Amino acid sequence: MITVERIKIEEFRGIRDLTVDLGSANFVVCGPNGTGKSGIVDALEFGLTGKISRLIGKGRGALSVKEHGPHVNSRTHPEKAVVTLEVWIQSLGQKATITRDVKSPKTPKITPDDPAIRAVFEHVQRHPEFSLSRREIIKYVLAEPGERAEEVQALLQLDKLDTTRKLLLKISNAATRDLKALEGERDRAATHLMSALGIAEVKALTLLASVNAKRAALDLPALTKLEATTSIRDGLETQSGVSAPKVPKIQAKTDIAKGLASLEAITTPESEAAWSGVVDALSALKENEAKLADMTRDGMLATALALFDEEHCPVCEIEWKPDEFRAVVEAQRKQLKAAAAERKRAEGLIEPVVVALEGLRPMLRQLAAYARDLPTPLAFEPFAVVAKEADRRAEVLRKFLPLDDAIAALDTDWEDVQLAIEHIAALSASVEALSEPTDRDAARDFLTVGQERLESWRQAMTKYTAGKAKADAAAKVYALYGATTDKALEAIYKDVEAEFRSYYRDINGDDESKFEAQLTPSLGKLGFEVDFYGKGFFPPGAYHSEGHQDGMGLCLYLALMKHLLGDQFTFAVLDDVLMSVDAGHRREVCTLLRAKFPKTQFVLTTHDPVWLNHMKSSKLVAGKSAITFRKWHVDHGPQEWKQTDVWAEVDQLVANNEIRAAAGQLRHYLEYAAAEWCTRLGGRVEFRSDGKYELGDLLPAAFGAMNELYKRAKSTAQSWGDKARVDEINGCHTTFTAAVTQSQSEQWEINPAVHFNEWANFQRQDFEPVVAAFKRLESEFECPACGDLIYVVRSGKTKEAARCGCAKVNLNLKPKPKDATA
Repeated sequence: MITVERIKIEEFRGIRDLTVDLGSANFVVCGPNGTGKSGIVDALEFGLTGKISRLIGKGRGALSVKEHGPHVNSRTHPEKAVVTLEVWIQSLGQKATITRDVKSPKTPKITPDDPAIRAVFEHVQRHPEFSLSRREIIKYVLAEPGERAEEVQALLQLDKLDTTRKLLLKISNAATRDLKALEGERDRAATHLMSALGIAEVKALTLLASVNAKRAALDLPALTKLEATTSIRDGLETQSGVSAPKVPKIQAKTDIAKGLASLEAITTPESEAAWSGVVDALSALKENEAKLADMTRDGMLATALALFDEEHCPVCEIEWKPDEFRAVVEAQRKQLKAAAAERKRAEGLIEPVVVALEGLRPMLRQLAAYARDLPTPLAFEPFAVVAKEADRRAEVLRKFLPLDDAIAALDTDWEDVQLAIEHIAALSASVEALSEPTDRDAARDFLTVGQERLESWRQAMTKYTAGKAKADAAAKVYALYGATTDKALEAIYKDVEAEFRSYYRDINGDDESKFEAQLTPSLGKLGFEVDFYGKGFFPPGAYHSEGHQDGMGLCLYLALMKHLLGDQFTFAVLDDVLMSVDAGHRREVCTLLRAKFPKTQFVLTTHDPVWLNHMKSSKLVAGKSAITFRKWHVDHGPQEWKQTDVWAEVDQLVANNEIRAAAGQLRHYLEYAAAEWCTRLGGRVEFRSDGKYELGDLLPAAFGAMNELYKRAKSTAQSWGDKARVDEINGCHTTFTAAVTQSQSEQWEINPAVHFNEWANFQRQDFEPVVAAFKRLESEFECPACGDLIYVVRSGKTKEAARCGCAKVNLNLKPKPKDATA
């Protein structure tokens, strides 16, 4: 992975032209809300991925990168919105530059354009999770289990697991539906076999007992076992005698009675009412028929959402506005889900009708065969026509679509059925006219018909067995996949859970040193419960404060990223994710980031100067590794609190004789600077509950703190007998005192110049000394070599030294112990 050395932003978001040196180190962007901090975050994300999370995804409405990525003044020239990143690639040991503009975000310019470097940037682009905001981090904590599983698995790049799981479930469900049809065919074949053999169940012993009784009547040897190839009429062909009639009278009478009952059953008022109810259900689905055509489209639509680049449909490349594209796709998915539920209900109503039709077919075909095989044949068409139509209707209903065909298949005004019922009377009379069979003839007919139906049952059983094997295999694969992935995810989550727990204990050790947590995966869901002071496990939002929830979100994110990237977790942007962490644990959060992730470059944003100072004092960031914005202007972008900029502004205002504006700017800056001096030096300011400290509160405290440092430093040098050092510090102290005196003598002019006073009509020459005095004063709080603010080094509450970034300023505050020897 990479670290960022420098970023140059041009005409992008709220920034016109800004270059920031990050130096591959932790870096903080500080400033009040609305001063442009998030512009840097967006630029970092855009430069590395070509996307801006703030402008995409659910709830973003009409926002898009193309239309709203450029600065508002360049909205019609997206090619001018450019982000250039200079990065250090640790694995390759070299620098590289990537430049990307909003007009062509997918085709960045990479220098040097080397395959290995391009591969690194492609890897970074596949891990956009390096950029995190509070609104994103909290979803790991407070989301529903299903949504949390999606977010966490997406972060771990395991989101295809659930897609595959759903596909396997679909295959399993389809195999189960097919098995149900094969089961119906098997049961009908079994019923016909039992009817022919006069048995109550299809079991070998029962079947052989019935068959052997008839074989005995024909002087055939008894069958001792029933195998797959056993013929119950074995040996019958060798017997001489009158050939058997084609229509076995006894069995025919039984089949005719059952056929008549089956035909009459579908013409009853109850059946007609049931069929009519199905028609109503199908008619209600007509509006969404197109959605029912292919329910797999939901997966396609979900993929389309994931692949949408905020500009073009990933399927047809037609340009869309992001909100319109998402609205259309989500509406389609919503309709699909609703239609799927209605289809399932309608299929449940159809099933009994299909079973009845499928049961009708074999009976009518048998009656048609009897009519055809009589000594004086009867017309078999009335039965064949209804059988064929029943076959067709069942197939149409199984297909379900088109709905018009299915509705037509449920027409109860079926004249052919009545014709078949009437024709049964003629068939029955013809069968009754057949001579009564002798016992041997009846036995022969019994075995012949029985063998035919045994073969049909065997074929149905073979199909059912194959279908069951398929359904069982699909179910086992689905279950095995679920169990395996759950086990793998559980192992992953256990590792993540341990890291998460450790991190959270680190930042909340004062009151939750025994904190526990449970991450529990199950069938596409991820449960998350945390211990609350030993009172049990609860969802994070149940009892923990918002600050603790934010801390959990950060710790979970860090644990996930460590698991995902390991040593390659070298860069992360945390956009205001620390803001609601309570003040008592801020230093611990800084220590966690510095101690646990020493190889990761964190870019953080905050609008709280106290947070910035925590980061600096805890050594999470170096003194110069920060930028503070003081204001933002639509035409100029963010303005940072940079010494040269502020003094240049003030000098220009004075030169223009705009003294009131210059005084306001100077006072504003001095309040900021004095607050920094107090923070660095430990200046004592009288506490205010509203936190609003004015220049009159801050300057004296800063003066007092620096005076105290010089006095203690001189006393310390004297205790060590270092006269030269005493003289050096004394000179610095004298210079500082003079600068303070001069600033105080000029300070009276600031307030009258800011506020309206008739007599305070200052001119340029009046205010120039004021500016010069405070410029000189500011330099007294800085190192003349590195420009870093002088700060106090502490050991607990004890001040040990005052230093700068380059250590040129180094005031020892630890006096010589009284018992130490010279």
